[in-house]
Amino acid sequence: MTIKTHNGLNHAKATLSFIMMAIVGLALVTAFSLPKAHAKKISVIAVVDGTPISSIDFDERRNFLVKTTGIADTEETREQIDNDVLQMLIDDTIKIAEGLKLGAGFETSAKQRAKELVTLSFSQNGEDPNEVMERLGIDPAVAEKKFLADVLWASSIQSRFARQLSTTREEAKKELARIEKNIQKPHANIDEIILLPEPSRNYTNTLKLANQMYDALLKGADFGRVAQQYSAAGSGRQGGKLGWVLVERLPEALRKITENAPTGAITRPIEIDGAIAIYRINGLRISGQADPLESRVDLVRLVKPFDMTASAEAMNKARRDLTNDVATANSCTDLQTLHQNYGSGSKFELGQFKLIELSPMLQKVILPLDSNEKSDVINFAEGLVVFMVCQKDVPQLVLPSLDQIETSIRNKHFTALSARHISRLRKQAVITYLDQD
Repeated sequence: MTIKTHNGLNHAKATLSFIMMAIVGLALVTAFSLPKAHAKKISVIAVVDGTPISSIDFDERRNFLVKTTGIADTEETREQIDNDVLQMLIDDTIKIAEGLKLGAGFETSAKQRAKELVTLSFSQNGEDPNEVMERLGIDPAVAEKKFLADVLWASSIQSRFARQLSTTREEAKKELARIEKNIQKPHANIDEIILLPEPSRNYTNTLKLANQMYDALLKGADFGRVAQQYSAAGSGRQGGKLGWVLVERLPEALRKITENAPTGAITRPIEIDGAIAIYRINGLRISGQADPLESRVDLVRLVKPFDMTASAEAMNKARRDLTNDVATANSCTDLQTLHQNYGSGSKFELGQFKLIELSPMLQKVILPLDSNEKSDVINFAEGLVVFMVCQKDVPQLVLPSLDQIETSIRNKHFTALSARHISRLRKQAVITYLDQD
């Protein structure tokens, strides 16, 4: 076993002794509380200011990261993924400890908010979040702890830097006036992932990671979940949502891409002020016209159970049969009757959504549909699926609210303040790494 200690403040040897006692104590508790077969598998791989990080913590967080980002877990990427996961666990430990300084009473509300964020993150496209996590093999408690660290950290930053953030309301008012004045100019709705070099990942490897993310996103990885896992920007907590911005105020490299980008386009990694950024273009407003993706739909979904590993011949027959079955379904009530007859047990009513809130794949499917119109048959993990729009409301142009603009501005400030503060706390922390030989 190799022990490496990072101590930003040169703490006394007594501190390290305390840490080692904590490690031994955890090992003893583990050994006596678990069956022998499992006790051998659990070890402490790092300790952060006296708080141990176990191999179980590492394995579960690694699984969470890989499953939610879609980044290829290969021989080439494995070491960097391992380094990123350990750094995330260290940072989360620091962030939780810092957030809890706000008071014990705050922890309860933070945990509730973390649960809400997990639900939002895994319920896109109307899916049941518990079913999604079960399908991905993700422990909800692991996701909740990650979001708890985010919630506590955000509150800590807002409390510590209250003076620097006190002007955001006035900034928002000026920005709203600017939007109103320039409403006829092109605006773009953008999501962002901002990557910064980390202690365990230099600039070159950060760029390499960004390219791996880009490849994963093109293959269907969820942009919002990738942003929540990796983005250093304040918007990462909201899945990278930056919102509507005036195109002429974007960085030049992004502006050129945005002006000709189709809806749903994802940019290749772009270097901006020392960071690596990936953007998704969700929509454009030209000459003050509302974006069709702002339409709100009441969506339902018929599911016919089918073995998706069946032969192509069986698949084609099943699709033809379902197409014939739904041909006479001219309303959501008709479709619901068929859905119940198939007995899939899957949720039929998905709820109301803005089209922009759906995945890019579903946006393409649902955008052309009007009220009481249905999609073609689509292959899903749980079987063959047909979507129907029960009601569609096409919006008039609506400007962002003052609160929405302020949130966007606060997120921009948060990005800089957070990066600076976590760097300071990393240097102050006593971090002991234990390499298992």
